[in-house]
Amino acid sequence: VVLVVVLDLDRLVLLFRRAALAGVGAGANLQIWRDLETAIGLPPLERHLPLLGRKAKALLLAMSLVPEGRSPVSIVVTREATLEGAESQLPEALACVLSCYFESSSGTKIVKGRMVEGGEGHGPRKEFFVSASADATGRFGPARTLAMPGEPGAASLRAAVAGNRLTLSADSAGGDAAAAEAAFASEFAKVEARDRVMLHCHGGVEVAGVVSAKMGANVLVLSQPVKSDPTLSVIGWEVQKPATPLFEFHRGTGQYWFGAHADDLDGPYGEKLRARYKTLGKMIALAITNHCKLSFVLPAMFFKVLLRRKTSFMLEDLRGFDNSLHASMKACLKMRQAQFASLLEVEGLPESMTKEEYVGAQVSATFCPKAMHAVREGFEAMLPPREATDITANELRHMVCPTEVHGGSINIRHIFDVVIEDEMAESAPFVEAFWHVIDNLSAEEKKRFLVFVTGLETPPEPGSEQLLIQLPFSAFTKDEHVAMLNMLPQAHTCTNTLEMPNYYEALLESGRFAEEGPALNAELRRLIGDKLRLAIRETGGYELDGFLGGG
Repeated sequence: VVLVVVLDLDRLVLLFRRAALAGVGAGANLQIWRDLETAIGLPPLERHLPLLGRKAKALLLAMSLVPEGRSPVSIVVTREATLEGAESQLPEALACVLSCYFESSSGTKIVKGRMVEGGEGHGPRKEFFVSASADATGRFGPARTLAMPGEPGAASLRAAVAGNRLTLSADSAGGDAAAAEAAFASEFAKVEARDRVMLHCHGGVEVAGVVSAKMGANVLVLSQPVKSDPTLSVIGWEVQKPATPLFEFHRGTGQYWFGAHADDLDGPYGEKLRARYKTLGKMIALAITNHCKLSFVLPAMFFKVLLRRKTSFMLEDLRGFDNSLHASMKACLKMRQAQFASLLEVEGLPESMTKEEYVGAQVSATFCPKAMHAVREGFEAMLPPREATDITANELRHMVCPTEVHGGSINIRHIFDVVIEDEMAESAPFVEAFWHVIDNLSAEEKKRFLVFVTGLETPPEPGSEQLLIQLPFSAFTKDEHVAMLNMLPQAHTCTNTLEMPNYYEALLESGRFAEEGPALNAELRRLIGDKLRLAIRETGGYELDGFLGGG
């Protein structure tokens, strides 16, 4: 009987999800929910989270964490340094809903004194979390354009490719050769070992690689061989300096774990790293209140430690997490004393330390480095421990990480709660043709479709978001219907809205088909397929919304 009650309560809460997501920035969701509880005689479920499943818990937690009446917090960042930009703009305490904007010199409006892209709402909010995730796991900083030694857009740089060597030379193209060489030498000096260089060449050829070494005044030795023509005409080049990733891919779990510098948080450089980890901790909690996710997956152990559900560690905890380290620590326990003493000396540890103490310290440092404390500081500032008592580590992991496994197939119908406008829903041939096209998109095309309608290529958790399909365009005369056949679908990523021209009616009213039937249906499929593929391939971005006045 208890199980039935829990499932029914769970379904009841999830019925409210659509309204909650639509009003995520309104600040009144919790009061509306409480009014509903009172009206139908429910107990305050937000205080009885153990009765609910993970998705319902996430919904109520998102509402209860934001103080009543708190307005969304506006933040303006760049895609190249999202975490750093967000650090000073996120609140110091108490969770909130974010209004996210991306700085752009060609933006359509000004927020906080900075020119930003035109979109607003849930689309930019989701992209903010994805961009911050890329910042947290990226091995290189923002790309910096290097000056070319000749006229802009001209092939004023030549690259000779031989295996993993790039030999660069200035091409004065009949101009001042000495000035071109001097300009090239100045920019070449800015490239260092461990940098990532990118050459943009004629014919759309791109060459990129990490610099292992520099030889002489014009040779770059890359870490991997380059597959390209032996001689390239370069029209632009960029360099990215190495960055310190907060999290790196962890082979033991196949997910992400703390980077190599997670214990290097002391000193002037460590303070900056500590601040980035703290900001990331805030974002883990804010992912809940903003109905968003990070774009990388952390293992369950991370959340057990974050929530203080696991505070002590043993050697056996490494088994299955990092089998290589586990074997190494077991071997350490079997070391001869003289060999172990040498190890302590090399690592600068007290000679009185025992093997068991050494192994225990290594295991603890693996699972709870200094960076974990910085992450937890930011996380608990947004989500106090008393508010997290009723959620498990695994539930939190699913709330904030993209744990859904889609494999090579993305089922658009399964992922979204699809809402089709009545005018289209009443036209069975139109609906059938539309889904025929969607279902037969390739895996890459489905990713582009997701980017087109949501702003992200990562699918949302199934059932957590709507996909609205509307027919907003009108045509009355034959000429207008003919013109509609040339229109492309449009999208508003802020609301996951796909706007389709009424191709079905246009085919009939344009006179191309006298009646309904197989021939019209076949042409409808072809037309929708061609126009939708062109739209998802060639268009996108928030500026379209800005110009159209949509969100």
